[in-house]
Amino acid sequence: MRCPSCGQLNRVPDLGSGKKALCGSCKTPLAASHNGHGHPVELNDSNFRSSIGSGDYVVDFWAGWCGPCRMIAPVIAQLASERDDVRFAKVNVDESPRVSAAFGVQSIPMLVFFRDGAEVGRVTGAVPKAHIEKAITRYFP
Repeated sequence: MRCPSCGQLNRVPDLGSGKKALCGSCKTPLAASHNGHGHPVELNDSNFRSSIGSGDYVVDFWAGWCGPCRMIAPVIAQLASERDDVRFAKVNVDESPRVSAAFGVQSIPMLVFFRDGAEVGRVTGAVPKAHIEKAITRYFP
């Protein structure tokens, strides 16, 4: 399971007795499942189009080596846990070059807003939470 905060890939064994998995790198709690509500989902070249086909999505294009991407990751995770009117997803640009190229991603982090599979807006850079919330209101009236 990939950490929603830092992007580190973690091996998570079956947990019992109410134990919770933590990221081995940044110690952020890892969710048991990434169902699109409460946590950003991981998208890639093969599942991207089918995943964003219906509903409102904020997709974070990022990379593990990108400092600003790591700075904005906790904000995206927090928004995903606070909002149920929009889904949040992450695309690692290094692991999904076709999707990244299809949307002309040249600067990261880049948030792309999708309504029913169609792009409706973008925000580039590690912006504050309020800026992202304003963009959500603008692009998903």
